[in-house]
Amino acid sequence: MERKLTTIFASDVVGFSKMMGIDEQKTLEILQERREVIDKIIDDFGGVIFGSAGDSVIAEFSSPLKAAEAAVSVQKAMKTMNQDKKEFEQMTFRVGINIGDVMVSGNNLFGDAVNIAARLEAEAKPSGICVSNTVFDMINRKIMVSFENAGDLDLKNIDYPIKAFHVLQQNKGTPRFTQDSEKIHTIVNDKESGSVAVLFFKNLSKDEDQEYFCEGFSEDLLSMLSRFNKLVVISSHASFAYKDKNKSFKDIGNDLGVRYIIHGSVRKLGSKMRINANLVSTENEGRIWSKNFDLSVDEVFDVQDKIADEIVTTIVGRVEADHLNSLRTKRPDNMAAYDLVLQGLEYAKRGNVMKENTEKAVELFEKAIDVEPTYARAHAWRACSLSNLADWEDKPRPELAEQAFKSINLALDLDPSEPEVHRIMGSIKLWRNRDYDSAEYHFEKAKELCPSDVFIISRYVNLLIYLGNFEKALSELKRALRLDPFSHDLLFGPELVCYFWLNDYSAALKSFFKIKMPRTHLFYYAMVLFKKDKLEPAKTKLIEAEVVTGMNIDSFISSEPYKDKNISKVLEKDLNKIKEL
Repeated sequence: MERKLTTIFASDVVGFSKMMGIDEQKTLEILQERREVIDKIIDDFGGVIFGSAGDSVIAEFSSPLKAAEAAVSVQKAMKTMNQDKKEFEQMTFRVGINIGDVMVSGNNLFGDAVNIAARLEAEAKPSGICVSNTVFDMINRKIMVSFENAGDLDLKNIDYPIKAFHVLQQNKGTPRFTQDSEKIHTIVNDKESGSVAVLFFKNLSKDEDQEYFCEGFSEDLLSMLSRFNKLVVISSHASFAYKDKNKSFKDIGNDLGVRYIIHGSVRKLGSKMRINANLVSTENEGRIWSKNFDLSVDEVFDVQDKIADEIVTTIVGRVEADHLNSLRTKRPDNMAAYDLVLQGLEYAKRGNVMKENTEKAVELFEKAIDVEPTYARAHAWRACSLSNLADWEDKPRPELAEQAFKSINLALDLDPSEPEVHRIMGSIKLWRNRDYDSAEYHFEKAKELCPSDVFIISRYVNLLIYLGNFEKALSELKRALRLDPFSHDLLFGPELVCYFWLNDYSAALKSFFKIKMPRTHLFYYAMVLFKKDKLEPAKTKLIEAEVVTGMNIDSFISSEPYKDKNISKVLEKDLNKIKEL
């Protein structure tokens, strides 16, 4: 019998037997209406239905990511269809997803992979999605949802426990690090003379756990170069995407629009390491500069400085040494504190995937502070992670905000030249205090200290939008899109809002369709449709916006901190017009 590896999507209706017992005909009519929508979504995402008995649907997908995206879309559609319906006319579904080896018989599939998907579906929460650990490993950070550990499940007729995760469709925490991307959105035709990309330094150590150190070293080197305003440094979101890809330097240069690439490796053995760094031209792939550094771990910062000095000097020409020195942030005296911060950042990057990641990040940053109490970067990231942890809580915990505020104030006192400190302080001043002048000062200071940091630019853009400066916000966005040709929702969402307020509704529509996981953007999308006289679609999207975000019009308006209250009134007026259609 033929066998293949595939992803199984299993779904059925919650309480279907009870609904049938009350009114068979009406239940079947509702099911047929829902199946038309579900079947289309499965087809749109490349799935093939191979089983459908009663209220159940079993489909296969070639990609676990496509199966997960289809499941999220199905649940969003079902919730939207339930909105404003009488209780009996509502229909709720569960979904389970698994990947594994199956047997093929005609148009049907058999095996444990299918059975596990069906059992996971039974473990899912109403309107929820439950995925196996294997699926989780393949989709987290590639889809903008969060997860909750379901533990090791003892499933009926399955001989061994299955580790599983519940999908939380509301993305938790502020995503400082965004979803992985595959598609290039910004084509760069003119490569600036100082354009450079830093690739992920390869880990040549026997210990795979040292991967976090390689990423941290690469990220820090990129950040140092980003501070030099004569360079155009591509974001790590874009350049690190080539970590596991077999592409030539010339092709990467064409993709990212850069003239130079920095690449290298780290081999760590105990307290000793060797770092190899190379600067190559993307035009002819010739090596311009290369050096090996044999050092102890305590000399890492010296090596970063040397690499940055020589690369800047090579690319830009003669640079005053004192200017380079002024670009350096305060480093910790204790290498253990730096290592703990790098470990913390590894968890912080996945902080919007699972709550436990954010909790672990806070723990590691606090350990770094214990080792070196004056390390500003550790205090700054503790503040950021505490704020993200607050987003995970079902009930507000004011003490988390208080602790975050104390941490960021201390970080600012310890090192006012750290851009991340100003970025976090700007966010607190905007969202917590509505202190627009102070927020603007800190965001502009962060951008001045690190002009090539795409996340800092994206947060600055949000402030500009709330200040009503839409043209400047769009200009900054275009610069960010250049620095990250792959781009992501953190840029496309504000782009949609800018075009909406600038009355360019066609451009706003294009921006919306680039967003992978729209949330509050749906409110703006509904208004764009309304402005284009697409009244019924506008009303449908408004209902979807309320379902997806859990907000009504009033709570959405209050969540958008526009300085000019007249802007908020325009929003409220237009949304209520749509509601009354």
